[in-house]
Amino acid sequence: MGRLIMNNRKKMQGFSFIELIIVVAILGILATIVYPVYTDYMRETRRTDAWVALSAAEADQLRWHAVNFIYTSDLDNLGGNSSPEDFYTMSVVADNASFTLTATANNDGAQANDTGCTVLTLNNIGERTPEACW
Repeated sequence: MGRLIMNNRKKMQGFSFIELIIVVAILGILATIVYPVYTDYMRETRRTDAWVALSAAEADQLRWHAVNFIYTSDLDNLGGNSSPEDFYTMSVVADNASFTLTATANNDGAQANDTGCTVLTLNNIGERTPEACW
């Protein structure tokens, strides 16, 4: 009888087709749940690229104002027209008394689908819009 049990174990090797289909179905369900969460997380993470660029440009703008007593509208004086990781394009509107810095997501980049947060702004009194994106 010991031989019979041993022979049956040898025959039961590998996976059945149904077991394989069940595993593939579970992986598919997990992928449909995980992928959107992952892409949202990556968009939020890339948003820090805009925050870094806006904060650096704000500091440069304040230094410029301390020396020249006016704000500059020249992006070359504020670190250039692109964010460090190149997910956003920078712009500035300035006059003698105020400035507004804007980071706009590049249309061909990963941030183009960042709903509600494709344009981030920071002004001379520290207002940051939209608030939910900061």
